[in-house]
Amino acid sequence: MTPPPPPDPDTVRCPTCRASQPWSDSCRRCQSDLRLLRAFAASYHRLRRSSLRSLRAGDPRAARVAARACMALSPSPDALRLLAVSSLLLGDPDTALALARRPRDPD
Repeated sequence: MTPPPPPDPDTVRCPTCRASQPWSDSCRRCQSDLRLLRAFAASYHRLRRSSLRSLRAGDPRAARVAARACMALSPSPDALRLLAVSSLLLGDPDTALALARRPRDPD
């Protein structure tokens, strides 16, 4: 099974009618409410940025906390890499290696 991609920060695909559009509160085609999906995507991107900031600041423990939260929202290859890097920097090479060996999307 292919892992889901992380939420796109610029566009959304309506889960009801599959129309692709820039983010808004409702679908342009079927008028479905997209506010919850938008909040989910904003949370994912906020956690991802937090993990990256923590890595840059030399705080791998905080980075791993944020990366785990990203994985909980969307177990994407991007979130998996953040979790692996933060685990490696915390001195846990076994976990980092196990995460790196997980199957990924075929390109």
